[in-house]
Amino acid sequence: MTFPTSLVPADATAVVFNLTGTGSTGPTYLAVGSLAGPSPNNTSNLNLAGGETRANLVTSPIGGAGQHGVWLEAGPGAVDAIVDLAGYYSPSTGAKFTSVAPQRVLDTRDSAPLGPGGTVTLDLSGQVPAGATSAVFNLTGTDVTGSTFVTAYPAGQGKPDASNLNLEAGQTSPNLVTVQLSADRKVTLANAHSSVDLIADLAGYYSPDSRLSFFPLQQLRAVDTRDTNGNPRQPLGPGGTHSLNFSGFVPDGASAAVYNLTATNVTGSTYLTAWPDFSDRPSASNLNLEPGQTSANMAITTLGTDAKAQLFNHVGQVDAIADLTGYFAVAKQPCASACVYTWGQNQYGQKADGTTDNALHTPTAAYGLSGVTAVTTGPFGSGHGYALLSDGTVWDWGSNSAGELANGRPGGYGDGPVSTTQYIYPPSYYSTTPGKVFGLSGITQITGGYALRNDGTVWAWGSNYMWSLGNGVQDENYLASTAVQVTGLTNVVAIAGSTGDGYALKSDGTVWAWGQNVFGELGTGVAPDPNKCSEGEGISPKGPNCASATPVQVANLNNVVKIGDRLAIKSDGTVWQWGGENSNYQGDPNVHQVPGVTGAVAVAGRAAAFTDGTAYALMPDGTVRAWGMNSDGELGNGTKCQGGLDNPCTPVTDPVTVSGLTGVTTLASGNSIGYALKSDGTVWAWGSGYNGALGDGQRFTSSLVPVRIAALSGVTALGDGGIAVANP
Repeated sequence: MTFPTSLVPADATAVVFNLTGTGSTGPTYLAVGSLAGPSPNNTSNLNLAGGETRANLVTSPIGGAGQHGVWLEAGPGAVDAIVDLAGYYSPSTGAKFTSVAPQRVLDTRDSAPLGPGGTVTLDLSGQVPAGATSAVFNLTGTDVTGSTFVTAYPAGQGKPDASNLNLEAGQTSPNLVTVQLSADRKVTLANAHSSVDLIADLAGYYSPDSRLSFFPLQQLRAVDTRDTNGNPRQPLGPGGTHSLNFSGFVPDGASAAVYNLTATNVTGSTYLTAWPDFSDRPSASNLNLEPGQTSANMAITTLGTDAKAQLFNHVGQVDAIADLTGYFAVAKQPCASACVYTWGQNQYGQKADGTTDNALHTPTAAYGLSGVTAVTTGPFGSGHGYALLSDGTVWDWGSNSAGELANGRPGGYGDGPVSTTQYIYPPSYYSTTPGKVFGLSGITQITGGYALRNDGTVWAWGSNYMWSLGNGVQDENYLASTAVQVTGLTNVVAIAGSTGDGYALKSDGTVWAWGQNVFGELGTGVAPDPNKCSEGEGISPKGPNCASATPVQVANLNNVVKIGDRLAIKSDGTVWQWGGENSNYQGDPNVHQVPGVTGAVAVAGRAAAFTDGTAYALMPDGTVRAWGMNSDGELGNGTKCQGGLDNPCTPVTDPVTVSGLTGVTTLASGNSIGYALKSDGTVWAWGSGYNGALGDGQRFTSSLVPVRIAALSGVTALGDGGIAVANP
């Protein structure tokens, strides 16, 4: 379903609409997502019983050019869907938001119900300031005598052909409403048929003086009190509360969460109330329920300083589900100079602009970072990014499932059911905006998970997978949520590698390595049996020689002046490599000279072996040499391996020249892709463009020769995984 630009502008990031389901043939649900791609998190927006008519407010990200809309998906029963557009969020237009603690502003049970065709005026002039343009409130209908619907609209205007609340006799049902206000800050509520009492609980308002911007997120299940089979796991009992913990998904300073609240496994007539952490529970409700019912309602809840809210159940027992769809926060100032630009995926906040989605993006600037001197991503661009600022601090964003962000919060996953046998997982934590890495200062170089300090020491953070922290800890479950020092390294002048294996070049020309050694990554001349490098085999937690928790010297390698990932350049300009899987599926722990490359000034990628990677060398004349795997055109010379299952590709061991590249000053790489920064400030890429790695916003593209990333110019620094520094 697309929205014409006459209703929703081209730069809109999200839409708000009332979704009504009717005529369902059996129990079912409706799910909503951006046209840019489906949500992978198995969430829903509206739950319906057979034959039920019910509405729920929806806030959904919207796709970009050519994908300017949302999709609707029905569950097991067929159902008709009605969409009444309420508004949109756009960076160029519209008022900002102010969230408030829930407060009851209308209850006709204290006066008289609305009869057929009856109206009531909701006067909000005492609750919202002059100039407020729209209000958000939870509207509940109760004491219903027959089938009816209720419509909200600005007082003094004509009633639109739309509905906000659909009701049946004897039903108590809520729906969140976003409605424009009249000039005197009033709303008319009109009942169509029968008799009904209405209750309104104010959640916030929009005004020219409001400061909160909306940041859409790809809808995710942040809270679920059931087990993987849908049975109660941590249900709310009578008078019980449960924390709505959004801290792993919204950034520090987020003022309010926008989420779909669903209840199921209900045993009594009850209601649920959400309110900010560290405050008193209000006399308001978000969701009204009957025994056996599964029902949902959109909620906007002010958050405590810990990014949490509390949820209260009145009577009986109930399971609660919270599907987060966005948050309100004060927008950070745009970058002024030396800005971070990212491209490709954004499911974990890789854009660093406060949002997540399932779209693929051309280069866009990160929020709130200026004065950046260097950038990189995690291993193979795996969901997080890092930036080094001119003041020596390091900032990071993206996935935090394994503590990659070192922001003082443990890495992990949402409050949902976990079943490794059924492959049902809660979503991993992430940060959509950059935050400072704790415990780091005076940094001169960064790689994915490691930093070099100006005193020649090396620091690490995040997961200790394969003992990759290098601090002597041999517990793979250990997470460093602040930076820790790599043991025994001093006089280091350069670092390389990423979480899993790290490398350091000392001032004496020796290279030191730590972390995994499954395929000889340590370069010690000793390789383990890869089949024994798993949990429970041999020495705890790995078999002999599978990893090292402290740095060891790479054997037979001296006079090194520059390093890469299992790559080194000696003072004579020769390039050397080690590690990786060979044709016998064993590791190669010995150091070998790369043939035919002399005078190299920089290296990128990773050492090539039987099925492992492509490497690059920058030559003094600004050209690039490549060797290794070429299944997606990684060599950049116009060729591609055509192997298959019966004839697998093998690496090219003799380096070739990447076609058409001259004037190159910096090299970088990603997953089966190479990048080059030229002296004119342009960036070029070749190889696999999967998931937008070529910067073109396309999922399945590749290039056998270098192509320019058109949206980038004036680039001053280039990092691994698809990331750059440039002026806006």
